[in-house]
Amino acid sequence: MKVQEIMTRDPDCCLPGDSAQKAAKIMKQADVGVVPVVATGLDQKVVGIVTDRDLCLSVVAEGSDPASVIIEKCMTGKIVSCQPNDDVQRAAQLMEENQIRRIPVVDEDNKIIGIVSLADIAQSVASRAGETLKGISEPSAEASKPRSEQESKD
Repeated sequence: MKVQEIMTRDPDCCLPGDSAQKAAKIMKQADVGVVPVVATGLDQKVVGIVTDRDLCLSVVAEGSDPASVIIEKCMTGKIVSCQPNDDVQRAAQLMEENQIRRIPVVDEDNKIIGIVSLADIAQSVASRAGETLKGISEPSAEASKPRSEQESKD
């Protein structure tokens, strides 16, 4: 399965100069815990990522004013990303190696096109497991025949 099959497309983003408060409002409105940070409104190249944890530890715990702290000061600049045609297992491996739960999905120019989360991967695996279980649980053509027809072959 490919990342593009399970990713959330066109996530809301913010800019390095936006306030921490703006990022928090985006998170609240979209009901997410992460916001990709892009270079400019026109240039959607990913330059960072800000999480609810970043805001909590770098802004709230420090007693800073969220309206005056800019994202650039609290975002994570180390970007771990994947591409839409990457296998879901590759995304899971990146998450494990980097101890992260969400990864921006970027195109060849490093521009944001989506985001994939650990929950997305877990749901896709659970869905596949459910489909497999359903297939295993359904009677085969032979098993669905009346017993007398099955015995006549023997």
